[in-house]
Amino acid sequence: MKIKKSVEKFLNTVSVERNLSDNTLKAYLGDLTAFGKFLQEKDITEIDCDDLRQYIRILEANHYKDTTIKRKIATIKVFFNFLEQEGIISDSPTRKIRKRYITAKRLPKVMSKDEVERLLREAYHEVRKLSELSRQLVESNSPNDKLMRAYRDRVILEILFSTGIRIGELVNLDIEDVNLNDECILIFGKGRRERIVLISNSEVLKALKEYLILRKNIPSRSKALFLNKYGERLSIYSIEHIFQKYCEKAKIRSHYTPHCLRHTMATMLLNNGADIRVVQEILGHSCITTTQIYTEVSLEHKKRVLMKFNQRNKMKIIS
Repeated sequence: MKIKKSVEKFLNTVSVERNLSDNTLKAYLGDLTAFGKFLQEKDITEIDCDDLRQYIRILEANHYKDTTIKRKIATIKVFFNFLEQEGIISDSPTRKIRKRYITAKRLPKVMSKDEVERLLREAYHEVRKLSELSRQLVESNSPNDKLMRAYRDRVILEILFSTGIRIGELVNLDIEDVNLNDECILIFGKGRRERIVLISNSEVLKALKEYLILRKNIPSRSKALFLNKYGERLSIYSIEHIFQKYCEKAKIRSHYTPHCLRHTMATMLLNNGADIRVVQEILGHSCITTTQIYTEVSLEHKKRVLMKFNQRNKMKIIS
């Protein structure tokens, strides 16, 4: 069996039996397609450890990140384990691959309070500016496309920062996921886990209500909360474009991504004394160790811990 056929069989099976998310399936497909190109459609039974070692060397030579190489190796191992279980191959060639990658510990990139405020102010300023322009140009109360997008962009940035949700979770939101009565949003996170995030700020809630009034009047078959100009669900790339647009308007020079709003929100929660377990639940982390990375960038948290628990503070050496 050629590798292309075996990859198709693998993906078709795991998508049904393991209930994997679309993102996981896309990652599997990307990793295995690249691996297949390297093998040039070699028969699956002919692949051995030397092929795998050569592929890893090529990845290293092309300066892939250690995290990327580690993920690709993990994907290949899952793939060959499946083929072995299905009886397509007798033994997985990955068994003899002992190489371990110690991934570098990278701290989350966090925006300053001033940068977040400038970013959000620009989003609110855009709505005010276009609202005034709209009133001057037409007598109708119906907002134009640019103004609609300004209302949309404002609430997108507000929700990303105030709730700390992932951009993938944001673009997957549907209108029905928003509960204005309880002031919360239902999120479908990684591993298809559900959680509820609360909207705790009155300005954010007001921005969301204003957008929802406009959204419900948009003629679209899509049930998505956030739409592009064609009436279709926004993509992750669109969110990145929106974020960069307002970073430029706010004259924020550092290179940030929309995900930095999540990092910033989590770090600020810890700085303000939030319990790490609660932060874990808010962010939707399955493991507390993922949340603990934010304590590394929370200087205020470190200071409080040292002031409270460092035994040196209880010693009086100089009389």
